Amino acid sequence: MTISLRYILLFLFLPFLSFNMVGQRLLQDPQLIKKKLSNGLTYYIYPTDQGKNQADVRLFVKTGSLQEADNQLGLAHFLEHMAFNGIKHFKANELIRFLESKGAKFGHDLNAHTSFQETIYKLKIPTRDIQVVDSTLTILSDWVDGMLLDSLEVEKERGVILSEWLSKQSPKLNSSQAFLDQLLNGSLYSNRKVIGDTTILRNFKHSELKQFYNQWYDPSIMAIAISGDIDVNKVEELIKKKFESKKTTSPNWKEHPIPSYTKDSLLIYSDSWVTKTELNYIQLIPPLRDVASINLYEQYLTRTIINSLFKERFAKLSKGKTFYTDGSISIGNFLPVKGAIIATVELDSSNLKKGIEQFNTHLGQLYTYGFTNQEIEKTKKNLYGSFKRKVQAEKSSSSSSLMNQMYQDFFYGNSIIDPSYELEILKKSIPKIDSTTILSYLQNINLGPKRYLMTTNASMKTQLPLNKELLAIINSAPHKIIPYKDSLFVPEKLLNEHPLAGKTTSINPISEIDATELILSNGVKIIYKHSDIEKNKVLLSGFRAGGFYGMDSIDYLTSMYAEPIVSLSGYGNFSREALSHFLAGNSAKVQMLVDKTRSGFFGSSNVQDTSTLFELFYLKWTQPQIDSILFDKVKEQSILKAEQSPNDKQVDFRNELNFLIKGKDYTTIPTTPEMIEEGLHVSDMIPLYNAFFGNAFDYTVIIISDQKLDDLLPYIETYLGGLPSDNSYNPKTYFPSSGFKKSQSFIRYASPSPKATVSVVFQHDKKIKDLHKKEVLNELVEGIIKIRLYEELRENAGKVYGVNVSLNSTSTPTSLSRHTISFNCAPEDASQLIQEVNKILKEITTGQLPIKQDLDNVKENSKKNYHAKRNTNAFWTKAIRDYYFKKYRSWDHVNNYDFMLDSITEKDIIKVIKKELLKTPRVNAILYPENYKNQ
Repeated sequence: MTISLRYILLFLFLPFLSFNMVGQRLLQDPQLIKKKLSNGLTYYIYPTDQGKNQADVRLFVKTGSLQEADNQLGLAHFLEHMAFNGIKHFKANELIRFLESKGAKFGHDLNAHTSFQETIYKLKIPTRDIQVVDSTLTILSDWVDGMLLDSLEVEKERGVILSEWLSKQSPKLNSSQAFLDQLLNGSLYSNRKVIGDTTILRNFKHSELKQFYNQWYDPSIMAIAISGDIDVNKVEELIKKKFESKKTTSPNWKEHPIPSYTKDSLLIYSDSWVTKTELNYIQLIPPLRDVASINLYEQYLTRTIINSLFKERFAKLSKGKTFYTDGSISIGNFLPVKGAIIATVELDSSNLKKGIEQFNTHLGQLYTYGFTNQEIEKTKKNLYGSFKRKVQAEKSSSSSSLMNQMYQDFFYGNSIIDPSYELEILKKSIPKIDSTTILSYLQNINLGPKRYLMTTNASMKTQLPLNKELLAIINSAPHKIIPYKDSLFVPEKLLNEHPLAGKTTSINPISEIDATELILSNGVKIIYKHSDIEKNKVLLSGFRAGGFYGMDSIDYLTSMYAEPIVSLSGYGNFSREALSHFLAGNSAKVQMLVDKTRSGFFGSSNVQDTSTLFELFYLKWTQPQIDSILFDKVKEQSILKAEQSPNDKQVDFRNELNFLIKGKDYTTIPTTPEMIEEGLHVSDMIPLYNAFFGNAFDYTVIIISDQKLDDLLPYIETYLGGLPSDNSYNPKTYFPSSGFKKSQSFIRYASPSPKATVSVVFQHDKKIKDLHKKEVLNELVEGIIKIRLYEELRENAGKVYGVNVSLNSTSTPTSLSRHTISFNCAPEDASQLIQEVNKILKEITTGQLPIKQDLDNVKENSKKNYHAKRNTNAFWTKAIRDYYFKKYRSWDHVNNYDFMLDSITEKDIIKVIKKELLKTPRVNAILYPENYKNQ
């Protein structure tokens, strides 16, 4: 259950449109059922085969903090919590336990959020049994008019809500609130923080909560949305049966405006926890909603293209010779009643004035000259090609995607249309959008007063010009604006010469997963699996053990920069921008990847672009390039970031705790500006990149496609078999420290927020005999502990808002198990709650807290998630990689997962808790508020 501020731009709509401009109406998707009952309740039903035997269900309520009176601040969000604490057909925690028994996990498949003008209840349910669907709709029915609002449950929930308030207090929240305040501009929204007023939350009467519920939970401002593997007729019948008799009082619901700015103004926000200087240009504009006509769709399409162009232009500018670090601009709605144009620039304090002036010049170029034809055509090709591929794949939309569309229809009035129909509109509309229409649009929106918000570190504020002088700098017009020029050369082909093909030296079946293993003459191992899950698709994925841990200590830090800098610089004859233009409209994409324990890559394409996919992979593997200007920019930014990292007790706490847990060596020490300055050299980048990718020895490559192996074999032998390879690859063996050996407390007084942050870390390095079985066992233990702690610490005690439980075991590079239980709480409760955690773990092992039902529920949820993932190619890519990289003993993680789950007993769970939590060394870490010690 969360609070959603929804002030992040939705990027779905376009402002400055005349709502009289109706034109030809969009045709509703024929698959969608959208109707209203006589009491005003709207319902949406959309069947989809994406996610077999599952469905997403929502209850939309047009009620949030904006509907509260001055003495009700926080009741909308409080009511959302109470929906899970007892309804007519499910008392107290029965609702959660019922759904968890059917495979739904609280927090993941069962959740809710409240915002300014909406409350949304979210469920993901199994649909094999129509009784589960029936019961779910009964739950929604009870939420409409059957919440019990029991006085004892209300009192228990006060502590939970106040814990949630406490958990969110931080300097980051303060700076985010400063930004939000500028958007809300003194409107009623400004006085309606969703969490509410803590005094009211502590003291409101039960009758006031009931009054709010009775007034605002009305079917006339509600909608039910269901999408998934469902029987449409049965679902519609159930909705009518359960909701048609609900009475409506037609509450006086209305939207509240947010005024536009009347003049330019500047606000400077600073505190000691802000790590960078950033300037936001904010212009409030009318929103676009009720997109139900061709004309409005074309305007939406124009805006979509412009936002993509903004992103591309500033990505390019920010990596060049600029006096600012990063820049961006975007247009969109942040609420149904208001939109905004927001430009943001990150500034170097030593070049503040020059950075602002240069950013203004770049904005001026956009508003004066627009974009080049080359930029526009590339963006249009990408947009149209991507959407066309989606439609041609004949793959129905996921239920979650459809839910987003239903949300937009109900709250914003935007039509839900069929993808094939939308492709027709797109094909006709996209040619109309050219440099002239885009420039006209840009010049029309660059009007009206702006609000400027500068955020900076407290130590920097005194070095800034005075507000009036700074505002003058920001508002000063560039001396001369010339058109943006990009002398971009795009080669006509990816490879000038194709590699000498290798040979397949052996082919062996992997019967357990119906796949084929090929060994190429250069030693590369290929695992090919035929899959019809995604039509007309080729997935290419590879890995090799080593990664950053395989580097010498002197190269460890700098090796982390090699792949990112190369990817920004380009490959062969292509700059990054040239390659992006070459691939416009093409489905082929390849990303090279490196992490601590392995290097690898991932690529994909449609079948018609298979040749491009393999050529692109070979190009990125064999022809890395370095742009020295870009390298200097990255190095400069990295040093600046390291310099801006707060040098305070809170950072010291994190570093000391990290050393305690992981040991202190070259992989765990913080990066300093000096380390970057002295260690990062442009001449090292290509050799370090080639250390990961130049030699194909010991690589395993996974190919998943609906295409036959014989059709792909020429590409495999040419572009994978042609990779350079020799047995000189010899990564360093890194043996991380297992950290602490005995239990201890680690306490510091350094937090800038009023909460205490608690982490209990258990760790051992005992050898793991069967890693996958251990991972499955960890998953079950983690789920059970979380259920127990959640119920005892949150629901019964009201002392925490949430509890994180993580059990992790690995055999790479060495055997290590690290388990963590963490939460935020009031400082005075921290020590007591650690003792309570220990008590709960002991009570599980002694049977005082029974776990049989919990174990059954966690197993059911794990099975549901497993079978949902199994029907994706991503599952098979990961399953095959895990088998080889983690050196699993068998393919049981693919073929016998349900059996493995069912074979795990309560005794197994208790054994893990005893051995790996209660009898394993631990660190009880508490970060208290910095001034708490003196209280």
